Amino acid sequence: MLKFLHTADLHLGKTFYELPLIEDQSYALDQIAEILRDPSYRALVIAGDVYDRSVPSPEAVRLFGSFLARLKSQNPSLELLIIPGNHDSPARLGFGRELFAELGIHLAGEAEGSFEPVILRALPKGKGEFKGKGEPKGKGEMENMAGNEGCAFFLLPFLNPGSLSGGTEDDSPEPELLRSQAQLASEAARRLEQGRRRWADRGIPYAVLAAHLFAGGGRESESERIFLGGAEKVDMGLFGAFDYVALGHLHRCQRAGQNGWYSGSPLAYSFDEAGSEKFVLSVEIGVTDSDGVTDSGGGEAEAPEHNGKTRVRPLPIKPLHRVSRLSGPFERFNHPSPQDTELLEAAEDYIEFSLSDSSLTENALPLLQARYPRLLSVRQDSARRGLGSGRPELPVAPGGPRDTAADFEEFLISLYGQADPGKLKLFRELLSQAEAEEREVPQSVPEGKSP
Repeated sequence: MLKFLHTADLHLGKTFYELPLIEDQSYALDQIAEILRDPSYRALVIAGDVYDRSVPSPEAVRLFGSFLARLKSQNPSLELLIIPGNHDSPARLGFGRELFAELGIHLAGEAEGSFEPVILRALPKGKGEFKGKGEPKGKGEMENMAGNEGCAFFLLPFLNPGSLSGGTEDDSPEPELLRSQAQLASEAARRLEQGRRRWADRGIPYAVLAAHLFAGGGRESESERIFLGGAEKVDMGLFGAFDYVALGHLHRCQRAGQNGWYSGSPLAYSFDEAGSEKFVLSVEIGVTDSDGVTDSGGGEAEAPEHNGKTRVRPLPIKPLHRVSRLSGPFERFNHPSPQDTELLEAAEDYIEFSLSDSSLTENALPLLQARYPRLLSVRQDSARRGLGSGRPELPVAPGGPRDTAADFEEFLISLYGQADPGKLKLFRELLSQAEAEEREVPQSVPEGKSP
């Protein structure tokens, strides 16, 4: 049996309503590291979106570096398998991958290099262990693997348009440039199946795929960068021969098809995930017993049998600060009752209030932030709907132009349901500065007259 941990969508360096989350992310990574103190884990799979930006912040890079160092320090035999997601830069994330591979840190780079797997297995006691990419180095090592579980891990990064080409089987002079996720996934699946069969013929009975994609039927959340159109959704049937598909991209823990799982992000990154639990997935390949099937809410789940059995156990990750969304009139939050346990328990959470009042409350966010230090959003949808058009009237000088600052305020409200006072203040300062500079521009003056 081979056991590994699956996580994804760390989004290190992410801000939540402009609030840095490095401390929260460090708290979550500490829990993952504690889980991996268990020496029975053979590997950690991170299925993309390690960072929140293609050029990550120095704080995010330091956090990830210290996390990897801690894992290898406490368990040197642990293999780390990491792919870039759509938020990552493959070139940056994959820097030094040839060197790091010798240390058991396998960083996927460009998609064209994804079809030669990392082979992992535990050899019989006293024989050491075999690990590597490609063909084993010695005949003796291959003989030692007989009768023991071995697994081929294929690392498929997020497929950007043009990252793979097709059409070469028809002897076309130039390969077709593939752009949609459906086309790219179909070509990737064809090549992956060739690789899986090749290694099965060499005596590696199990195969795992790590991929960052939007599986058809998956449930997304507000914090993901989702593509438009059905062509961007991938049919999981393409990867049906794998014993397990470790997925990233969707932030909710969920099953995808018969053999795929999203671990989800280890933290909630949007208010529509308020109240939901977060997990990492403990996966066992080559299980011989049968413990039943459960959903992603907890417990154990057994995937369909291919060359053995796969068991998945979601392990909860506790947040440093919960994400909460509460509804009610302004007075409920401005003068909380001692008996309002829901509100009292959320006092230290990242909070969004949805006001049910029929009239707009001016400056609701700063007024309530004095009481709730981690209040990030106040929505006044009910009041806005009561205005008829759903937008407040803009102040317009009689017979004059529209007010620029008011236009910007309306823009913020249309995006976020409220106008952040800090942004409005900064906008007005910049607007005032621009107007002052415009007044200082010299104008042409008729000869003989003073300006």
